[in-house]
Amino acid sequence: MKHSHLPLGGRLMTGCIACLCSFSSVFAADIPTGKLNVDRTLVRVGSLSKLDWNIKFPVGPTELRKTQIRVRILGSSFQENRTNNGGGNNLDGVDSSNPSNIKKGIVDPSGTYDDEKKLGKAVLLPVEVMWNINNSSWTRLFYGTQSDVNPSTLVVDSTVNPTDIINFGAHGFRNKAWLPFYSTATPSQNVLVLQNGATIPTIIQQTFIESILKPYLGADNKVKIGTRDLIILLELGQTNPIYADFNLQDLVILVTYEESAVK
Repeated sequence: MKHSHLPLGGRLMTGCIACLCSFSSVFAADIPTGKLNVDRTLVRVGSLSKLDWNIKFPVGPTELRKTQIRVRILGSSFQENRTNNGGGNNLDGVDSSNPSNIKKGIVDPSGTYDDEKKLGKAVLLPVEVMWNINNSSWTRLFYGTQSDVNPSTLVVDSTVNPTDIINFGAHGFRNKAWLPFYSTATPSQNVLVLQNGATIPTIIQQTFIESILKPYLGADNKVKIGTRDLIILLELGQTNPIYADFNLQDLVILVTYEESAVK
């Protein structure tokens, strides 16, 4: 029987997702069962008896047949603050301070109350979420902004082998270009994989916790999900952890493993 070992920290990214597939075995049945028959009820000193063993050992991680993997996008807070700089992109599309509008004689009917020349406005930006199995080509699971996210929708509902290596990744779109792609296949400070009971890192606690993540945390800031589940956090826009906007919540993914009915 082959044995699998969980990585000791560090690369939760590549190994843990594959190993979590192995956790979908039946946890209760981890004790050998069976029968032991002896050919006599009484054995004299110095004599030999015949033993008949019929022992069934529990299924090992690599002997599992199939695992069901289900993936949900919990939220995407990837965004940037934009100012109109007098460009007329405020609430009514007309800015009284826009030089071009003034030159054309265009009057802002709302006056100056909604001018955003200095206030700025948070604008949601699109993200692309992808996955692969056993280092195959990446396949898109989701594209869009937070307004396109539905946490109850399964972006993956598939059967996999317990030995499959599964990775997830994403990148954000900003300034008419795709930003760097981050994934669980390559160790990065921009990717964090959390299991049940894990404590939210200080870097997140010191900035802010998005509402999309709060339902999966306890009062002690520890992750509260199933024992076979994973939460994947990605920071898509910032690369320097010293900045407040590096909060590892531009994208939040929930991965669930279950025993499959498929043999």
